[in-house]
Amino acid sequence: MKVSVLIPMYNAEIYISATIENVLKQTWSDLEVIIVDDGSTDNSYALAKKYESENVHIYRQDNKGASAARNLALEKSTGELIQYLDADDLLSFNKIEAQVKLYTKINDKNAIIASGILLFDGDVMETICIPHRQMSTNSYNKPVDLLIDICREKYIVQSSIWLMHRDLLTKVGGWNEQLTLNDDGEYFFRVVGQSSGVYFCSEGAVFYRNTPQSLSKQVSQKAIESQLLATQVMTQVVIRLENSKRVRAACVNFYMQYITRFHSDYYNERAAIEIKRLGFDINTFKKDTLYKIAYLILGQKLIKKLSEIYHKK
Repeated sequence: MKVSVLIPMYNAEIYISATIENVLKQTWSDLEVIIVDDGSTDNSYALAKKYESENVHIYRQDNKGASAARNLALEKSTGELIQYLDADDLLSFNKIEAQVKLYTKINDKNAIIASGILLFDGDVMETICIPHRQMSTNSYNKPVDLLIDICREKYIVQSSIWLMHRDLLTKVGGWNEQLTLNDDGEYFFRVVGQSSGVYFCSEGAVFYRNTPQSLSKQVSQKAIESQLLATQVMTQVVIRLENSKRVRAACVNFYMQYITRFHSDYYNERAAIEIKRLGFDINTFKKDTLYKIAYLILGQKLIKKLSEIYHKK
């Protein structure tokens, strides 16, 4: 069963050679590598071209963003199963093989296979790898349960942990090319929402590089607007699966975590509207300076308290 490894690349000359070599050392041999250079201004494209072969294909586009690069990579791919991989991340050598074997055992095109994830900084062979908030070791026969847990901040959505059939992705549609922040979260919420279940593979893992230039660390106005749109879509996906009190409470928690992260009037005011639509009235936007200061100090405690009250089924 052929696996397509899809790698969007932008100014990744420091990492791209190691990432490509890492994929080529996978114990699962029936794979292809599709790399889309998103208008890099460094030496990334030239370095990647050195690896071009029958199974490694390099494409180039004007700078349109990672989502556009992933859409093009999927379009150019031919594998039955799809593995997304960021240009600065790595996979354990058995990661794909272990997931393919589990996928074959389940024998369901709508099933998703997930792996663990380890955070590292620098050289993976010389640094201490820290387990990240990864997928549960339990299977999720009901996709909504996983999405609720992510809204509750138990786990993360990271594009490289998943292995999926291309037919499932065709049903979901492409990456939203208007998003610059949490585009992966928005996309994989849609994927999980269309799936029949998510199964954790205990063998193999993703090595996620902690880089300061990561898009996930953006705090620009454009990034904040992207996060709001992504959060709106993600919560809608969960509610369509199950419109219940526990789901709406989890969605409120989702909005609240970004309120405390960004401290942005733009995000806060619009998030408050969404929270009210979910049936909650949380007034965090009073103009009084002392109130704002108190909220910034007590915000995390408030979120925890809300979670304890409203997450009860």
